[in-house]
Amino acid sequence: MDPKEMAEYSLTVEEVAERWSVTPSRVRQLIANGRLIGLMRAGAWFFKPATVDNFQRKSRGRPKKQK
Repeated sequence: MDPKEMAEYSLTVEEVAERWSVTPSRVRQLIANGRLIGLMRAGAWFFKPATVDNFQRKSRGRPKKQK
């Protein structure tokens, strides 16, 4: 991977968690489950801002009742 492409990966786990209002542990769970793709560099995960902004989070809780 060339340095330009690596520079695109600028967000850390903590920054992603802050953007989404979740814990860093939740972000790491998404990585472990293969739902969030990032780059491991020097023992830390990094993510592209576009990937984070376009990530489709599943709705939580019980589904709404149909009328």
